[in-house]
Amino acid sequence: MFPSGTYILATEPLTEVEVAQINPLDLAVCDQNQVLDYFRLSADRRLLFGGGCNYSGREPRSIEKVMAPRLRRIYPQLGHKRIDYAWGGKVGVVVNRTPLLGRIGENIFYAQCYSGHGVSLSHACGEVMADAVAGTFGRMDIFSQAPHRRIPFGPAVGGYAVALGMLYLRLLDLR
Repeated sequence: MFPSGTYILATEPLTEVEVAQINPLDLAVCDQNQVLDYFRLSADRRLLFGGGCNYSGREPRSIEKVMAPRLRRIYPQLGHKRIDYAWGGKVGVVVNRTPLLGRIGENIFYAQCYSGHGVSLSHACGEVMADAVAGTFGRMDIFSQAPHRRIPFGPAVGGYAVALGMLYLRLLDLR
């Protein structure tokens, strides 16, 4: 697993008209890029916009300066909206992008490393884990048997390899 930075913005509350334009069904959305963006509405109608994964280990000085252009590229009609909050955190990324699900004791289960896809995968994995806790292990066993590789050369050198690989994938996203 390699911890990577991800960032989120929250706009000021949107009007009903703006909500109807950008997300009338109130869905959680992520794009299909290799380095993805994800977004949804909060209960108070703010747009929560996340993504911008950073694999270098360095944190940006201003999350808003990194993320606001991405938000405005997707939703130019929100260019006038104020950004009220910006924050970041770490996500667990695994080499094969398959979440780690399993059990390490009679009553100790784990589900982690969604590789930046936790908005949708965490719900599906929650169902798998609920079945396992209830005694049905079939779907969890499929995940727990997935082969996982360590990042070559350890975290110090491997981190640069991951950053270089993700730069390549970002370039593919630009095509």
